[in-house]
Formats: sequence, C-alpha cells, structure tokens
Amino acid sequence: MRKLAFVLALFTLTLSAAAQEESAQLRRNRSDWTTYAEKGCIGGDQCRGKRLRVSLEDRPVLAVRFTAHDQIGNKADGVLRVKIDGNTVKGYIDIPRRGETFNIDVDELTGRQLIFEPVNDDEVEVSDIAVLYGRRDTIRRDPPRDVRGGDRGNGGWRQYPRAAMCIGGTDCRKNGNRITIALDNAPVIGVRFFAHDSIGTRADGRLTVRIDDTNVGWYVDIKREGRTHEFDVDNVYGSKLIIETASDDEVDVKDIEVLYGRGGGRGNNNGRSGPREIRDAGDCIGGDQCGGKRARIRIALDGRAVDQIRFYARDDIGTRAGGELRIRIDDEVVQNYLDIPREGKTFTIDAHNIAGDYLYIEPAEDDEVDVKDIRVTFKD
Repeated sequence: MRKLAFVLALFTLTLSAAAQEESAQLRRNRSDWTTYAEKGCIGGDQCRGKRLRVSLEDRPVLAVRFTAHDQIGNKADGVLRVKIDGNTVKGYIDIPRRGETFNIDVDELTGRQLIFEPVNDDEVEVSDIAVLYGRRDTIRRDPPRDVRGGDRGNGGWRQYPRAAMCIGGTDCRKNGNRITIALDNAPVIGVRFFAHDSIGTRADGRLTVRIDDTNVGWYVDIKREGRTHEFDVDNVYGSKLIIETASDDEVDVKDIEVLYGRGGGRGNNNGRSGPREIRDAGDCIGGDQCGGKRARIRIALDGRAVDQIRFYARDDIGTRAGGELRIRIDDEVVQNYLDIPREGKTFTIDAHNIAGDYLYIEPAEDDEVDVKDIRVTFKD
C-alpha cells in the first residue's frame, strides 16, 4: 500500500511538472499584446469625456486593437481618430452601430499616451483596448550586405499558439479581421499555419499574409475542410507578421509558426532583398476629418530603388475640394502639389529609381484625401 501511494505521488508530481512546463512554454510563445482596463464613452451629448487616454510603455508600438460601437443616442455618425501623443495613427475610423473590433498597424511609434478622440459630435463606446509592443531594439534593420543565402535550419520554427483566432465575416467580426504577431529580431525564411472555412454558410474565405509591408501570400484561398499553408520567405526582416482576411467571410487560423534563419537576403537589389512589388491598403489623410496636415502614409522601402508608385485617390470627403498630395522618398520629393479630383483617379508616378528608407504620401494642402490600393514597384 505504501508503495502504491509513493507511485501515485510520483505520478502526480510528474503531471504537475509537465503542466508547469507547458504553461511556461505558452508564456514564452505569447505575443507581446498588453491589455488595458481603460474604457468609456466619448463624444456627443450623452458622454462626459471628449477623449480616452491610455498610458503606454516605453517600447515601440506595432499595433493597436480595440472594440467600439455607436449604439448610444439617436445618431449613427460615430467616427474615431486614434493618436499616439501628437502623431495620428488612424485619422478616420467609421464606427458601426452594432460594434466591431478594429486592428490598426502602427509604424513602431513610441509615446506616452494612446489617445482615442471623436471626429464627429456623436457618442462612441470604446473597450477591450490592447497594444502590441515590439522590442526596444525593434527598429527595422537591413539584412547584412556581405552575407548571401542562409541556413534554413539555424533559427528553427517558433510556435505562436496564443495567436490562434477566427477572424472576419459575420460570426467572427468581434475578433476583427486580422492577426498580428510581433517577430523576433531575425530574418524570416518561412511561415506556416492551418486554416479552414467551415464557419458560417459561405465558403469564400481568403487570406493575405505579410511581414510589415512585404507580401508573403496574396489572396490565399482557404478550403472549407481546412489545410496547412506554408510559404517560403526570402530572408525578410520585419517587426510584425500580419494574417488578415481578404474577403468578407470567416476564417479560422491556428497552429501558426514562423521559421527564423540567420543569413541575409538571397536577392540583390542594392544589397537588399524582397518582392518586385509591395502593396499598402492606404488611408484617409489631411483635413479636419482625417488627422490634419500632419497625417501621412509611410511605407518602408528598406533602401531599395523605386521604379514606380501607383495608387487611387479621391477628394470627396468634407466640403472643400482642395486636396493635393506630396509624394517623397525620405527627403527627396518625387511629386509635389499633386491635384486630386473629387471624383477620384488612379495615379502612376515615375520614381526615377530613387532609393530610400521610407515612401511618404502626405497632404500638400490641409484637406482630406482618401488614398487606396498603393503599389510600389522596385527596380529590377
């Protein structure tokens, strides 16, 4: 009997140790999402506050996630602006009456406060605020110029089990339409995950996968029965992996893994590697409704020579029709005072193979301009 008790005690200790190890592994694998208790109603006649402030850590912000609805009062005109200190992160977010979870990319800004403020005079309820922080040294680095290739097994696959989530569509809208994961300070040479589209009645699930502004997988068809998707990545350095829906249908994503390497890029474009073209969804910038003249769109170029910039822009927001844009690479202006018609137009701009760290699209006049579907093509 004493022997049996000893065996049972030993078995219990073994299970406890295994559970503790599993819990520690989960903590090691978790992304740096930090949740905040701050919430509240802002704007309009029925809410006391005119803005909601959240104190930030002294680390770069990679993304912001929150839930907001406009079910207060008779009007349904709730619009939010999100800022970090004086920098506008998103200038015009239309808040649906039923509510939605929003995921916003942030270009590694640091600051003391995350600020939510109403754009229109209407009530908006904000809750479930979370911030994805990067490392203190997370500022983007170029891959070493004197290194080519890389050992595919050096870094190893790293799992991100806590990032698993159903996103998009009607049934998963509460989770938003995007999964964001903070990456290690190492080149990425592979991404894989399991995804299925067996939620809801439709079977139109599509995903887009990118590292910062570099596309890894574009308009990936997700099967109803599900399968594992794996992508080769050309030694891309970045701060965050983003998996987001490319259609209005639910997709369940899990078993997310990233394969890290140690080498630099295999390509050769001024010592940098990457795809021939990168895309950005764009944003509304300028004017009273879209963040003012300081609002701008910034796209990382990693020092590569830009051949062409293409985007669609319109100036039908607000009462004025004076929208003009400035396009520059770092401090070198590519196009100044580009007149944006009210009805909208697609622009193709010759960048003259200018190389730089960032492309900026910003207001040349303080009027709202909605910029969409930005495509940057690099020199061969």
